[in-house]
Amino acid sequence: MFFNEFDYRQAIKTLAEALKKHPVDLFAFCIMPNHWHFLLRGKEATSISKMLHWFSTTQAIRWRKMNQTSGYGAVYQNRFRSHLVLGEAAFLTVAQYIERNPVSANLCENAPDWAWSSASQRNQIPIQCWPFTRPKNWLGLLNEKIDQEILRQIQISKRSLLPFGETPTQKQNQIRLAA
Repeated sequence: MFFNEFDYRQAIKTLAEALKKHPVDLFAFCIMPNHWHFLLRGKEATSISKMLHWFSTTQAIRWRKMNQTSGYGAVYQNRFRSHLVLGEAAFLTVAQYIERNPVSANLCENAPDWAWSSASQRNQIPIQCWPFTRPKNWLGLLNEKIDQEILRQIQISKRSLLPFGETPTQKQNQIRLAA
């Protein structure tokens, strides 16, 4: 989906527009060659769904126009999926998972080197203050591999759409991992 710097810049531009249009807080993101991840909290009940729909639809339409492939079918294989991320430990784990995704995929050696992520110092997308304290050694944590069992649990949550982390309560923030 993203083949060159121009494609990534267009996706970043579309993401910035989506965030301006919809009341959503973005805490972490990563745009990879064939998918993306966002850690979001909606300010209204349907704002995450509306934002992701607008982003993916607009991105697909623009991508088709740029590549002169309008009418050739779906750009994205599936509709986006999202699941709740509950509690501080889960939030930090998912943020780490998102920002170190290019390292895990061998696209770069250090997470901040990937320009298309919230870990990059070149990031131009407004990232909201985290609802939890970012560890002082965050950049060091991004270079550490995530435990295989935790990765398995994240994957289960992504596929099943079940919450990742603590048991949900009525008062918890509705923070979501979207992919």
